Amino acid sequence: MISVDAIECFYSENKATNIYTIDNRTYLIEDTLEQLEDKLKPSIFFRVSRQYFININAIKDIVSYSNSRLKVMLNSFKDSEIIVSRERVKDFKTWIDN
Repeated sequence: MISVDAIECFYSENKATNIYTIDNRTYLIEDTLEQLEDKLKPSIFFRVSRQYFININAIKDIVSYSNSRLKVMLNSFKDSEIIVSRERVKDFKTWIDN
């Protein structure tokens, strides 16, 4: 079992879903991101793109990115860029402000 507080993000890569934790560990899970959508608490986790669900408590910084998108930096996840898709920016800003 992994504590919700220990999860920085869930991400999809090569048709597999992974959990990335605050202690820089990656765990493979069976659920898809679509399946996780119904299981995760929306006040804590947000799906920023087809590839990522992020934990609000793991956000280190948010910067403007090209084409009205946002780039999110997490505390320890640095494997790839996390970009909030254009379609989700408005909902993301609302989520952050709550």
